[in-house]
Amino acid sequence: QKNYTRFIILGRSRTGSNLLRGLLNEHAQIVVLGELFQNEQEIGWAYPGYSQSPKMLKLFHNQPVKFLGEKVFRNYPTQTAAVGFKIFYYHARSKNWQPVWDYLRNQQNLRVIHIKRRNLLKTHLSKKRAEQTDEWVNTTGQPQKPKSNSLRLDFAECQQDFEQTRAWETENDVFFREHPSLEIFYEDLARNYADEMQRVLTFLNITPQPLKPQTHKQARQALSDTIENYAELKSQFAGTQWASFFED
Repeated sequence: QKNYTRFIILGRSRTGSNLLRGLLNEHAQIVVLGELFQNEQEIGWAYPGYSQSPKMLKLFHNQPVKFLGEKVFRNYPTQTAAVGFKIFYYHARSKNWQPVWDYLRNQQNLRVIHIKRRNLLKTHLSKKRAEQTDEWVNTTGQPQKPKSNSLRLDFAECQQDFEQTRAWETENDVFFREHPSLEIFYEDLARNYADEMQRVLTFLNITPQPLKPQTHKQARQALSDTIENYAELKSQFAGTQWASFFED
């Protein structure tokens, strides 16, 4: 049957999308696939039982709209009530994949869960930390052991990342303005996932049930302990729209 809620988790890296996806996949009536269009070498199913066959890859590369209609939003068992996948702002931007975005916008009933993070310094730091440790998802609950105790962040790189992320958020809010959408913040999800997930399930027209996280925070230190040049950056960003990120 295809009479289920269709949705996407929209966002960027290091904003809690894995936490959200894991929680949703704990629900027996929901299927949330991974970052399908993360790279062209393989389909980012991140879900058991899905094919990477040459035939499937050819469809994925050359006819992405047909791929979505026939292989992603396909027939599912009767108990399946919602099907979605993750897509980041910068995914599916190559020429052959550009139709993906038009297809999603034209799906009037597609629901958009837009996950954001209020503190973009923590997003930027998390990305740098993941690059340093090469550990992008924590499924054990144990803190990662970084190669060094603290990281030095570049002012211009931070500023560029902050500006780019906010621009992406605004552009995509406008792009999907005709769609039923739900804005969710990582900070709220991490602090009180039970209440936030009831809000998400209601948005997806799914019967609420208790859900348990499959992933965990990767860093548990204060920013001032994790960023080597924290005081310097705080001074440089003082008086700017980004100053609140340093109220740690």
